Amino acid sequence: MSRIAEQQHHLVVGEAENGKEALRLVPEVQPDMVLLDVSMPVMGGFATARKLKQIAPELPIVFISQHADDDYVSEAFRVGAGGYLLKSAIYSELSQAIETVANQKKYCSRGS
Repeated sequence: MSRIAEQQHHLVVGEAENGKEALRLVPEVQPDMVLLDVSMPVMGGFATARKLKQIAPELPIVFISQHADDDYVSEAFRVGAGGYLLKSAIYSELSQAIETVANQKKYCSRGS
């Protein structure tokens, strides 16, 4: 979960170990954006995103995943994600993904 302080600078305001904890934490820390792993324990990323969209419909979500499969990418956008970032590209594309989604545009990793 992050709060976008300035362009290219991001402040992490919360960290959750699983989807259920993320749902509890979002109302408390009120992030500007949420980064979710597709394969989180307890409640997976897609289920967490669906619930997040019910409690905070305007909250941007970027998925981080090891899966480049089209089905995962399609499902991420279907549940309301603004971005899909492969873990293999996280160091080179994370800032770009956050900035793109923060500007209300879609982002998809180059390899997905």
